[in-house]
Amino acid sequence: MTDSTNNTSTEKENIFENNFAFVTSDGEVKLKKTTLFDERTIAKIDPETAEEKVETFEKAFQSLQIRMGEFLDEAQAKLSTGAEETQKKFDELIDELKDSEAIGDFDELVETAKETFTKMKESAQAKEEKEEQVAEHVPAPSDEPEVNGNDTESTSGNDSEMPGEVKKETAAEDETVEAPAEDSESEEEETAETKETVAESAAEEDDASINYYKSLGDKAAEISDMSDWAYVSMEFDNIDLQWEQGPEAEADEIKAIRKEIDKLREEFEAKKKAHYEEQKRIRLENLEKKKELLASLKEIVDEKKWTHTREVGKIKGRWEHVKPVPADEAEKLQVKFDSLLTTFDEHKVDRLVKQKQQEEDNLTGKLVILEKMDSFVNELDDKSDWPELEKKFNEFTKQFRKIGRVPSEKNQEVWNRYHNAQDTFHSLRFKHDSKYRNQIEKFLSKKKKLIDEAEALIDADDLADAARQVNKLHRRWKKVGNLPQKDENEMWDRFKAATDAFNQKKSDNADLLREQEEQNYGEKLKLIKKAEELKESDDWEKTHKEFQRLMDSWKKVGPVPKKKSGKIWKKFKGAMDSFYDRRRDHFKEIKEERKDNLKEKEEILGQLSELKDHDDPIKAVELAKPLQEEFKKAGYVPIKHKNRLWKEYREICDVIYDRFRAAKAAVDVVGRQNIDQFSADDIAGIRNKQNELNKLRKQTSKLEGELIQMKESLSYFKPTKSGSSLLDDVKKRIANAEKDLADKESRMVYLEQEIDKLKKDV
Repeated sequence: MTDSTNNTSTEKENIFENNFAFVTSDGEVKLKKTTLFDERTIAKIDPETAEEKVETFEKAFQSLQIRMGEFLDEAQAKLSTGAEETQKKFDELIDELKDSEAIGDFDELVETAKETFTKMKESAQAKEEKEEQVAEHVPAPSDEPEVNGNDTESTSGNDSEMPGEVKKETAAEDETVEAPAEDSESEEEETAETKETVAESAAEEDDASINYYKSLGDKAAEISDMSDWAYVSMEFDNIDLQWEQGPEAEADEIKAIRKEIDKLREEFEAKKKAHYEEQKRIRLENLEKKKELLASLKEIVDEKKWTHTREVGKIKGRWEHVKPVPADEAEKLQVKFDSLLTTFDEHKVDRLVKQKQQEEDNLTGKLVILEKMDSFVNELDDKSDWPELEKKFNEFTKQFRKIGRVPSEKNQEVWNRYHNAQDTFHSLRFKHDSKYRNQIEKFLSKKKKLIDEAEALIDADDLADAARQVNKLHRRWKKVGNLPQKDENEMWDRFKAATDAFNQKKSDNADLLREQEEQNYGEKLKLIKKAEELKESDDWEKTHKEFQRLMDSWKKVGPVPKKKSGKIWKKFKGAMDSFYDRRRDHFKEIKEERKDNLKEKEEILGQLSELKDHDDPIKAVELAKPLQEEFKKAGYVPIKHKNRLWKEYREICDVIYDRFRAAKAAVDVVGRQNIDQFSADDIAGIRNKQNELNKLRKQTSKLEGELIQMKESLSYFKPTKSGSSLLDDVKKRIANAEKDLADKESRMVYLEQEIDKLKKDV
């Protein structure tokens, strides 16, 4: 087939993909488009180590999260003294995150960081404003009233300027003042009302004070479980400040609130301390990792492995991903690392010279192959054996591709000649090879069908669903075989024009698309609700099938707004994961239980196995029966051990019961009390003779019955002078039977004597 220069024709399925990134079959690690950046490539890796590399990039993202947390912790103290500088550093950190080589949810990380930073700024600003207000309301020493004799005199001399309360108190204290009775009663009533008003006012003030401190207690409880250490510390400081500025109060209820706030603060500080200790541990681990990387780079430099560019690149990438290390070690490590890198790069120059020479040699080699390809193609005719010729031509292709890089200025020219030779070969084959022509026509038909489907989507009403169909068409296009280069380019141009036209329509109808995506979003929210309802179910099999149906429904619903896609997928998958984690734990418990059952049954088999050689086979059966019951009650075992255990169990039991039956037969022969006095051969001999004797007894008993019947039949015959052949026959049979009976009885007597003799000889 012709090698296509069209990436979409040659690109294979991704070898890894998650919500944030994917790895192409060529080993390119690409981050998916987010609100922060477009789709971009962050590394080129060996496809065989894709999982390991992705894990490294995910760990790098965890380091970014830790770094952001550390910045926010430090920013808390700096916002009050240098807000602008702290904001600038925060923006720089966000920009750095956008260019980081890591895999994770960048949108969520940045969004959460911005929210926290904004809260910290607002809290710092509020704290500063409160401190300013406190400073403004503190009275100066000159403003404090002075109480002395002169003031009293002046006050007494100017009653018109004295407040009403002071006048009343002065009048009340002056015992010489006499008032009319009616005025006295009026004053008493006013005094009572005043006291009642004061009491009510005091009660209201007490309630306001309690509510004030309760709100601080509620705030402390609300923030105590947060893990944003800098923000929570700042909020606790604000609570303490507000407490100090609060109204005076001595109620026990307020003291209890203070005690609870202090307790929450202590618990938070303990968690915070544990967090920072964990960060310290991570830094020490990262320090060891960087030391290992430094040692690896040093080994390459010391051993002069100047061609190990890829290995050095990997070391450099890992070095960048290992971020937080102890501050006092970071600079020293970086200096050593940079020095080694500089040494390595300096020696790359010689290697690059050699590489340039190698490229010239490669150019010569490729030109030789191209000459052979051109000559080969020129000799083709309609009688050629095309399958065989394809093998030879493919061999030229392998040789061409096996040769390495050529000088960049010659690269395009070389590839043009290569593709021209391929096009010529495939064009001639298409002309003269009917089987190949049918195959190409089949590919052509499939691609025309895909083009028709793509063009039909331009007029689709459901833009959200059509957008998904376009993506599917692109995947199907990649799976169809390639056409000769000219036809391939033509088909691709048509297909791309159709998809571009749809994308343009989608762009022009963004509002409609968003509306459809919102509808799909609503449908998926319903599925999430159902998933949430199912996640706590213990009906494992039924719920498993329900989740499968929900997943099928989820796939059928069209696209949702991109910003919401990741979040709702997390919720839906989170509900599924919750159920399947519980289901996995359940079956894990069953698995552990079956392992315990296996252990128990194997112990029982061991005890049964010992009974195979028991001295008393009859006693062995008595001991075996309860063990057999235990074996059956022990429960299920792992399926892979089931048949083996049952087979061992049956074999052991067969041996025990075979010995039991043999022993039982021996007891029947010589008696249980005598069984130890006889050998196995003696018992076998007695048993054989006993069996023969029992058989003869049955035969003689039967024969005696037959004789009685035959003798009774003689009475039916009448005597005649001429005789009767039938009567003679009966008499003859009687005689034979009597003789047979006598022989058997004689044999029985002999066997009885032999049995007695065998028993007496022992």
